[in-house]
Amino acid sequence: MDKQEEEGLRAFAVRVGCHSGASYPGTPTWVERDGGRVAVDAVEAAWREEERLGFRVRLRDATHLLLYYVPELDLWSGVHVA
Repeated sequence: MDKQEEEGLRAFAVRVGCHSGASYPGTPTWVERDGGRVAVDAVEAAWREEERLGFRVRLRDATHLLLYYVPELDLWSGVHVA
């Protein structure tokens, strides 16, 4: 991962809670937004890329997010999607 890509991920860093399981991370259960936690109502898709894990989630407030976890950096990032 190059420095520019890492900086881009850090620009969208978010706090995410997950089910604990045999490996980290498990399925996302909440996302911290505006100082509070919003529950994940559904994980609509999950996939593995070379350097990160991806999840498309629908939050309880009907917001859709793409969440990425980069194990090398122990970093979650997220972006809104339509």
